[in-house]
Amino acid sequence: AESLASLDAALDELAAQPDVKGLLLTGKPFVFAVGADLDAFGGATEEFARAAAARGHRAFRRLADLPFPTLAAINGACMGGGLEIALHCDARTLSTAAAGIAFPEVFLSIVPAWGGTQLAPRVVGAANALQAIVANALDNNRVMKPAQAFQMGFADRLIDAVDFLDDSVALLERLCTGEEQIERPPAPDAGDLDEALATARRTADDRVHGATRAPYVAIDLIEFAAGGGALDEGCRREEDALAELLPARQAQAAVYSFGLTQHRVKRQPWKPATPPRAVGKVGIVGSGLMGAQLGALFLQRLEVPVVLTDVDEAVLERARGLVEGELDKRVQRGRESAGKAEFLKSLVTYTVSREPLAGSGLVLEAVVEALDVKRRVFADVERVVDAGCLLATNTSSLSVEAMGEALAHPERVVGLHFFNPVALMPLVEVVRTPASSQEALATAFAVAKRLRKSAVPVADAPAFVVNRLWTRFTGACGEAVNAGNDFAEVDDAVKALGLPMGPFELLGLVGLKVAANVARTLHEAYPERFPLDANFQMLGVTDLPGVYDWARGRVPFEEVTRRWRVTDGARPLTGAQIRTRALEAAADEIRHMLDERVVADARDIDTCMLLGAGWPFFMGGICKHLDQIGVSERLFGAPLVGALDAAFSEVSDVRG
Repeated sequence: AESLASLDAALDELAAQPDVKGLLLTGKPFVFAVGADLDAFGGATEEFARAAAARGHRAFRRLADLPFPTLAAINGACMGGGLEIALHCDARTLSTAAAGIAFPEVFLSIVPAWGGTQLAPRVVGAANALQAIVANALDNNRVMKPAQAFQMGFADRLIDAVDFLDDSVALLERLCTGEEQIERPPAPDAGDLDEALATARRTADDRVHGATRAPYVAIDLIEFAAGGGALDEGCRREEDALAELLPARQAQAAVYSFGLTQHRVKRQPWKPATPPRAVGKVGIVGSGLMGAQLGALFLQRLEVPVVLTDVDEAVLERARGLVEGELDKRVQRGRESAGKAEFLKSLVTYTVSREPLAGSGLVLEAVVEALDVKRRVFADVERVVDAGCLLATNTSSLSVEAMGEALAHPERVVGLHFFNPVALMPLVEVVRTPASSQEALATAFAVAKRLRKSAVPVADAPAFVVNRLWTRFTGACGEAVNAGNDFAEVDDAVKALGLPMGPFELLGLVGLKVAANVARTLHEAYPERFPLDANFQMLGVTDLPGVYDWARGRVPFEEVTRRWRVTDGARPLTGAQIRTRALEAAADEIRHMLDERVVADARDIDTCMLLGAGWPFFMGGICKHLDQIGVSERLFGAPLVGALDAAFSEVSDVRG
């Protein structure tokens, strides 16, 4: 509201100056405009949403109706309402240094409602509008780089950052004198439009499975504009759409998710006050796929010497190929100079010896998931590193305390649980033991921040948060297959919640052996809730990459079909029954985790599921979703998530 009022005031001032020949809009350094303040959307009513859309339409229409040329000089990040401002101008220039251009609204389960769905098809064509507003938003809120945004037509000129402002002013001057005019591409024919709309609807089905209306409403609005609908009527439809979507549970959950992932986790209210130790060298013990990915991440983000160790020379050579291959890809994509890539490659040591780990500020183990092996690794490492070196484990389920209890300095041992694929998954579970020092924890959080990861503190409990909760959820889904349901049938039932992948599809990403190891750890700790299912353990002893043989489609491997045993006399479940059982199992496990103080409160579980398990923003993580659909009230008599007015208060201690 304040930004719209400022725009109105500026337009009033312009109206009082009859000699104005043109208007150039630009932003502060690095930011053009990033749209509305989402914090104001919590608890929004239909009336609030409709009024907010109408205010934007009125202000932006005044901008579009100015009697002289207007130019948006997009100098930096341009998101949502900021991009809608730019589309209301007669012309747009874009700096090569702009951080990113995007319509994030559909990702947040609403739609662009200040003219975006009506103007984008008119400016860039329906296909590009659908890509930017729908497909990109559903692809984890993908942003456009300047070159891509220019190619798609969102800017009329792409200008080097050094000359950006001068060249933008020069273009506006030519527009004012009539020396230059902006030409737009012709509108697509009906066949192209129909194909683009069908593709967008398939994308929405694949991503959200009908669980939120936002992408479908956005597609309908774009179709209206691309089909020649009147601008005024299109804007009225945007107002109707926002009035429907913003108060709905999906958008309210997205506002909650945004607060968790963009405010709370970045502010790190749980970070110890103790200063962290400097980390100028990193060691990785275990250079398989996970270790190699971690080595590449530390190298690219910290730009310090990295030592990759393994007992197998062949594994080290594969690790070298992955690390150097990632750098080569960055050079090919223009993200790194060839000289810089070669320098970074020179910082890496690949060795079967532990001795080169000396001088490391952090050593992270990523060896096989066996407690005795990890204990030996830490004992070996402790003999060669300084007393202040942080020792971290990437275990997915084992006791971190047990790994370090025999060390001379167990206080420097923490868990740093990354998720696969390491480069893409933003979450790191920072695991504290009763012995972990404040300095060790502070260093762990500082390293996670340098890696551009979102760190959440968790207690040293079996499988921590994501793996423990997902194993309980998947176990309930496995019971349906034991009862005679097909794997794909169960996956589809779960995806109807809005999840991007079903549990058996996800097993292919997690790995069958990893999942079986986690299940065994949880069975040993909580046998009554995590029975050792023979079918899941069967999967863990195979060498299969997952349940499905994707070469034949979403069809289980013949070995899985042959060896999976269906319970005698059981009857298959309906999709609704599968979802209910899975959600109730998850809710029960969450209650246990909160009682055990694995995390400070339910918000941390939601953050972990959003960032580590891919739960969509419009579900708000799992706890918020359980609250919204009434499961928490039915099972526990109260919501899992506290009142939002306390959503960003300081956290209580995690068990440790």
